[in-house]
Amino acid sequence: MANKYRLEGEAPRFSFRGMGKIVVELLIIVVGIYLAFALDKYGERKEQKALEKKYLQELMEEAMTNLEELRADQQTRKHQLVLFGKLLETANRQVAEDTLRMAIKELLINRIFSPSDVVYQDLTSSGNLRLIESDTIRKTIIRYKGRLARAPITENVERRLIEDKLEPYLLQKQVLSLLEPMEDMDEINISEQQVDRIIRVLLNDRQFLDLVYLRYNRLKHTIYFENPVQRSLEILISLLKEEIRAKT
Repeated sequence: MANKYRLEGEAPRFSFRGMGKIVVELLIIVVGIYLAFALDKYGERKEQKALEKKYLQELMEEAMTNLEELRADQQTRKHQLVLFGKLLETANRQVAEDTLRMAIKELLINRIFSPSDVVYQDLTSSGNLRLIESDTIRKTIIRYKGRLARAPITENVERRLIEDKLEPYLLQKQVLSLLEPMEDMDEINISEQQVDRIIRVLLNDRQFLDLVYLRYNRLKHTIYFENPVQRSLEILISLLKEEIRAKT
């Protein structure tokens, strides 16, 4: 029978059973802590995945809305380009009077692309842009924003031409109020025949044709510089659709 007592000064005996118990308890604590961290990490990762998918969906919806607006702007600009070309063609060939009236009406209209960027601003201000795992999507967004930043420059050139050149010219000729509100001709008591006569007089003025030529060329530049913006949006939407489909 083992002696439960020991003499004074005798070294304590080593107990494997006690040491094993301590080791097991430590292992349980470590494993418990690890599992708690793992579960917390899993929950956080799952939440980030859900948030990323939400942002991807919102980005796609915002990009599609912007693309629809930009396509409408570009379509209108191309229509204006054709009409302004008709004004310039009158020196060489006959152009229908209703076409000339439409062209004059569009001469003072400048389309401004006003895209929504609520989702992008939320992503950048909150630091959640890092949640978008795809490097390609992030780079495409940045490329789109870079191209978009240049768009207002060309649009403002058009605006200044209208405000600083065309409108003052028509005001000087005392025809601005007659030509600008074409839809309100009844209110100002002017007939289409009177408008047609005014237009014919303007088309015989070299200065007016020069202003139309400037408007025509500025419009071509706007279309040219906003085509890459449209292309970036189309690529972004395609990438977002693919990414959302892969994560579903």
